[in-house]
Amino acid sequence: MEKEPQRWINQGSKLEADCRIFKVNRTTFLHEGRGTSNDFFVMDTPDWVHVVALNKDGELVMVQQFRFGNEKLSWEVPGGLMEPGESPIEAARRELREETGYTSEDARVIAAISPNPAIQSNTCYFVLIRDAEKTVDLEWDEHEEILCKTLPVETVEDWAHSGKIFHSLSITSLFYLKKYL
Repeated sequence: MEKEPQRWINQGSKLEADCRIFKVNRTTFLHEGRGTSNDFFVMDTPDWVHVVALNKDGELVMVQQFRFGNEKLSWEVPGGLMEPGESPIEAARRELREETGYTSEDARVIAAISPNPAIQSNTCYFVLIRDAEKTVDLEWDEHEEILCKTLPVETVEDWAHSGKIFHSLSITSLFYLKKYL
């Protein structure tokens, strides 16, 4: 009979860096079975939301923006950090409205994942919004400059397969969207 791996026990954390949108903690973990402990670095960040928004024609609302990590323009679904006390639905509606000017009342959480549980502590929620319409002006953050387009789902899937869309969470959103189409 196969045995599950043993959980490590958190022995405490020390803040190593506060980087505005995330904190890096040095956390000591103990493996009781082996009697060993070690320090691991964990990024603590607020939870995220990614918005899979479909307009009345069934097209996806997509955004293109510059990403500082890879220094490239990136096609993605709208999304961002959740504010303290904000539900995934509230955050999704806010991010969609701010980044694209689209709004809708028809919203539901379709998935929640750990983006990178090896080094991150947060959850990313995927919210499906249907019948989105452009109704308001944009409210970009000071570091945003965004192109917004609606595209057929098939085009977005083709872009993901060809590498034109390379943001892993946007590609993951397509996986979850398939269940609802």
